[in-house]
Amino acid sequence: MGAVLAVLGQEFPDVRLSGADIEERQLEFARGHLQRAGVDATLVQADALALPFGDESFDHVWMMWFLEHIGDPTAALREARRLLVPGRRITAIEVDYSTAHAEPSTSAIEALFRAMVHSMAASGWSDAGTRLPGWLTEAGFCEIDEGERPYWWEEDDLGTQALYAADVIESAFDSLADAPGATEAKLRTGLADLRRLPNLPGAGLGWMVHKSTAVR
Repeated sequence: MGAVLAVLGQEFPDVRLSGADIEERQLEFARGHLQRAGVDATLVQADALALPFGDESFDHVWMMWFLEHIGDPTAALREARRLLVPGRRITAIEVDYSTAHAEPSTSAIEALFRAMVHSMAASGWSDAGTRLPGWLTEAGFCEIDEGERPYWWEEDDLGTQALYAADVIESAFDSLADAPGATEAKLRTGLADLRRLPNLPGAGLGWMVHKSTAVR
């Protein structure tokens, strides 16, 4: 949707950027977002397993919250490796949803997180972050830095992150209801507890992110 490209373009204005997505609606949003951000980038509609770029045509490949959604992450990483100039790097960022935890927690929050993991596992990879270094190895990359980074938000930062997490989880609410033992009432209570978290003394929210880098 152009979010990462906009940040990269603003931080490194001399870099030439390209982005690809299989969905035209995503690209339409990205074009508007990049225009508002004042960032120029070439956007193409394409499948990540067959990108319309030549061999060794990029100095860096960046993918974020992406591999968790596709059936064959290793194949996508092989295609990314094809695009890289030898000796250059890839950055891939994924999370392991099972590491999400809140303090103080409630049974409803725990049920919500379990449903989130089940939903991700049913449609992709709930543990993509943990698997990421192995996928990079299978795809032929070397000098892999697993980049395991624990994130923990509290005090002023917690308000934004707890509400953001609740909104994202709620956007997939229909699929959460399919999780074993989940009920709509329990999940709704979990969302309410999550949104209430910033109002509790000593509260926090966190999960494990893998920002892995590797060399072609």
